[in-house]
Amino acid sequence: MIRGSLKSVVATMAASVAMVTVAQAGGFDRGGVNIDLLFDESRFATEAAVTYVTPQREIQNVQRGTNEATQTAISSQLAPIVGAAGATATQAEINAFIAANPPVNGAIVQNVSNAVVANFAGAGLNPGPATTTSIDVDSDYAVPRLGAKVTVIDNVDCLASYTEPFGADADYGTGHAYSASAVKFSIDTNDYGLTCSYKFGAGETSLGKAQFRIIGGVSYQELDGFQSRQRFLDFANLGLATIGGVTNTAGVGSFSVDGDAWGWRIGAAYEIPDIALRAQLIYSSKYEYDLTGIQDNRGFGAAIPGTAVVPISLTTEIPQSLEFKLQSGIAPGTLAFFNVKWQEWSKLGIIPIVGGRSPVTGLPTNLSFDPLYQDGWTITGGLGRQINEQWSGVFAVTWDRGTATTSGTQTDTWTFSGGVSYNHSESVELRLGGALGVLTSGTSIPTGGDAANNVSYSFGNDLVAAISGAVRIKF
Repeated sequence: MIRGSLKSVVATMAASVAMVTVAQAGGFDRGGVNIDLLFDESRFATEAAVTYVTPQREIQNVQRGTNEATQTAISSQLAPIVGAAGATATQAEINAFIAANPPVNGAIVQNVSNAVVANFAGAGLNPGPATTTSIDVDSDYAVPRLGAKVTVIDNVDCLASYTEPFGADADYGTGHAYSASAVKFSIDTNDYGLTCSYKFGAGETSLGKAQFRIIGGVSYQELDGFQSRQRFLDFANLGLATIGGVTNTAGVGSFSVDGDAWGWRIGAAYEIPDIALRAQLIYSSKYEYDLTGIQDNRGFGAAIPGTAVVPISLTTEIPQSLEFKLQSGIAPGTLAFFNVKWQEWSKLGIIPIVGGRSPVTGLPTNLSFDPLYQDGWTITGGLGRQINEQWSGVFAVTWDRGTATTSGTQTDTWTFSGGVSYNHSESVELRLGGALGVLTSGTSIPTGGDAANNVSYSFGNDLVAAISGAVRIKF
């Protein structure tokens, strides 16, 4: 039979496929809640694993539209020419004034507008130029995973797990055209889960005894979000110390929120252990978050009372998903596997942030988080092979459809991974995996949401690498 020669291959495959998914999936997916340890045949098994991922993303030809502070400066300088309304004129109103007035007056307005913009964006006068050739995005991250599985009674298995299944990390730096959108951005989650299964016989087949499993579980999840932005202000050439309620500064302000939510999962599996056949389908519910936190404008030099630190809130979700996994022995010592996962990331479009105030005017402002995602699809296929009684290996290829639509850098990703498993003894197994992938090219345009995201850029094909290690102890 194939069964005995596939034990270590199956374990290696499970760990390596999880690592592949973690490497760079769409949306905020870093592997989700992995329950493969639930299928371990030992009565008791524990596992500790960590994956370290290094995406090498660079954005290029970054161009920023007129930001709020620049527009305020333009309008205040236009006031003596076009009257008091000039102090609050938008760029569209300025353009309309130029079009509707004789060339001399219109030309004066245009020249003033150009001069102010030049003071902000030209020849090093602005701490953050309006155009930047390239920006390296530092976005390395690590994903830990802990699990303990026990056979409670015959045919009933339960898995307690901890992981950080969803997240994002990006460090763009300061002093360039993207800084007003984000200097740093992060989303961190902690998931504490319990998943159980009940298995029962499904009759004899020509390939061996079959069995079904009914699977169900719950998770308590915590989420923390952080984003900082740089305010582009340089009034020195205008002879101004302040504009609105903001002093002459290029400081950094921030937004931080947190919250928690519950989710659940349900599914089933069909297995023929003698040939390591398993087909499983798992549905995971959405996690609905009501996040609260603060907008900290102190780094922006906010001078209007009540605008330094203000409470904010937003409502969002980690969306539902459906995952199908299939594996089977195809020859002595050889295993084939195929996985496909769908997640409804299109639920994350333009997400309003409630309660924010402008450090320039002190008035409520149109803040939002603008992923504008589409649904994510991740497909993996590969082979596992036992080398000898102690060593086995696996190779896999993954395609992840990028969730980015009009903005962002989450385009399609192709990842190639491999892993090895070493059975030190019947009770201890060590695993090591690695992956190398291609983040495909694309462009990003303004989202139509938060005005701070009025920026466009392009990016080429970039590399992503990952390394994963794990130890499993069972008896």
